[in-house]
Amino acid sequence: MKMNSTAWWVIGVLVVAGGLIFLSNMLRTASTPSTEEASEVLTLVADDHKKGAEDGKVVLVEYLDFECEACGAYYPVVKQMEEEFGNRVTFVARYFPLQGHRNGMTAALAAEAAGRQGKFWEMHDLMYTRQKDWGEKQVSTPEVFEEYAQELGLNMEQFKTDVASASVKERVERNLNQAIELKLQGTPSFFLQGKKIANPQSPEAFKALIRAELERAGS
Repeated sequence: MKMNSTAWWVIGVLVVAGGLIFLSNMLRTASTPSTEEASEVLTLVADDHKKGAEDGKVVLVEYLDFECEACGAYYPVVKQMEEEFGNRVTFVARYFPLQGHRNGMTAALAAEAAGRQGKFWEMHDLMYTRQKDWGEKQVSTPEVFEEYAQELGLNMEQFKTDVASASVKERVERNLNQAIELKLQGTPSFFLQGKKIANPQSPEAFKALIRAELERAGS
């Protein structure tokens, strides 16, 4: 999962591109939320998708779009962080499907539906490892995610019902509205201990940020 300098240059380009997509479609003119407001939005809730330490003293929240190429590029990096710090850090994934992506919302709904059967992270991983098969399409391709659901052994009747349900849509839109409230300008957007961080430009830089927070937390 190590990445060379060229790969990190590509990540930088993709992060900028993701920000431009968002800015052209979703940027709102309201003022930046206060620290207190941001803290409330970032407080973990029961149905957050978490892995790593159950109650870690350090929390990393990622707002993501499954179709975002920059998110796909950061996926193996976040996996590295989970492998190194998973016993001390809580990792949280939240939805932020961008309007410019035909499959952004479709993928989020499918991931949430998979989560209703305890397979969110498995679907999450499939979507990223196979992103090139379905990303950047001109039309939505829900049938691809149905194939993934079958591969994961999900109950397909329940999966299709959940994908189309109001409760799943509301769950995804809750995270989307949080991202808008936080005035996020692209994906991936990372919050470490409730503070937004600039996307690290190397795995070592990411590790250094997490280690510093672990030291502050006495963990």
